[in-house]
Amino acid sequence: MDLKALGLNKFESNAYETLLRVGKGTAAQVSAASGVPYGRIYDVLESLVLKGLVKVTPEKPKTYTPESPTAIQDLIEKRVTELLELGKEVEKLKAAHETRPTEAVFVTKEKANFNRLIREAPESKQYSYSIKYSSEFKPEWTRDTTSGVKRGIDLKVLARYDAETKENVRKWLKIHKNIRPIHNEGVALSVQDDERVLIALIKTEVHVQIRDKAFAKLMKQLFLAYYEKAERIKP
Repeated sequence: MDLKALGLNKFESNAYETLLRVGKGTAAQVSAASGVPYGRIYDVLESLVLKGLVKVTPEKPKTYTPESPTAIQDLIEKRVTELLELGKEVEKLKAAHETRPTEAVFVTKEKANFNRLIREAPESKQYSYSIKYSSEFKPEWTRDTTSGVKRGIDLKVLARYDAETKENVRKWLKIHKNIRPIHNEGVALSVQDDERVLIALIKTEVHVQIRDKAFAKLMKQLFLAYYEKAERIKP
């Protein structure tokens, strides 16, 4: 019988089950019959007494007798009550977590943190406009882009287009055609659904995430103004 779920460890479970089987016994007898080391048996039996599962007769040597198995039912009901109360506390914590204010501006460093921000971003629902510096062609990013195309998301990209990036840009053009060139000396930017702007300063590895509708809408307007005037990339 495994009573770990009720807060009993292996030795306590073995000792209690042994007492239920034999009826009563001294510490030495319970130790021998249950396999609980003699050096631990007194602590184990005392713990069972405190839990209300065993009673002790104050004689020499002390004799230990198990309470009725209904004591287990009482312990179960107590644990259920405790778990229900814990569940209520967890729900409160969950509600507090979900409603906590999101930082309007978040600044981090290192490229790994920038990639993490991209991975953790929610899927675009309407549009995603990007300025790319290197146009890295990663499998997870291609999957996300392909998914966006299939879902009808408005995807537009302004990409640095030179000898260093030309091959990557042409790979991206096979996935979606809305890519136009921009002179770029070290900035990546993403504007998403009038909700979020992510800016990466490539050379200094500083990354800024801004969650502000007014700022996102303004960046969208500036992006589209440049995009509409930019030439198409010739095959």
